[in-house]
Amino acid sequence: MDAHDHPTDYSSVLLTTKRARVRHLLETQVICDLRPGEAIPSERELVRRLEVSRVTVRHAIEDLVAEGRLEKSHGRGTFVTGPRIESRLHLMSFSREMRARGLEPQTRVLDACEVPAVVTVAERLGLEAGTPVVRVERLRLADGNPMAHETGFYPAASFPGLLELDLSSLYDIFARHYGKRVTSGEQEIRAEAADTAQANVLGIPRRAPLLVQERVTFAGKETIEFATSHYRGDRYRLQMDLTPSGSR
Repeated sequence: MDAHDHPTDYSSVLLTTKRARVRHLLETQVICDLRPGEAIPSERELVRRLEVSRVTVRHAIEDLVAEGRLEKSHGRGTFVTGPRIESRLHLMSFSREMRARGLEPQTRVLDACEVPAVVTVAERLGLEAGTPVVRVERLRLADGNPMAHETGFYPAASFPGLLELDLSSLYDIFARHYGKRVTSGEQEIRAEAADTAQANVLGIPRRAPLLVQERVTFAGKETIEFATSHYRGDRYRLQMDLTPSGSR
């Protein structure tokens, strides 16, 4: 029998069609009525409502999870995701970047204190180990959805009284209160899996993917910040423009 004589697997075609149809129904009749962070109905309820098999519902949900439209939380259910941000790796405050994308930024200061700089922090800030620095730990949100967990260190001598101010938008504070405007920065990016603490803060499963950015920020020639930001991998996507450099 020639290859073109093989019978078509109509059951496979039908399954694919059902899967696509159920996915469309989930998007237009379920997800559209829910806010980010709200749970979708159980698989049993969806089977009853959409009048399809549980296997087809499960496959359609898996497709939407893979696309970032839904997210599963073990033991809790499946939830509608929040916004996905496309970052171009420019130096802009989180608040301004979110507003530029039509989202409402929020910042929760989880901890803020003055501590002696450990060796790694001191080296990145160009200080002697043990020099006082202000440590600020913050949770960044957009439209109420956790986006990033950030810990930053700032030379205490450069920012006297910093702990007495609103720490939600530090770059604006640096410019307005101290006359120090961010002019440049150096940034390293890597991928990590969320540990238990990060998962709890960001509301994601343990071992979920994170995009980690380590940044040293300058105001002119002065080093004013060393910060590490853990961005949710399902919320951030990096974009960059590439131009040829030399030949290969």
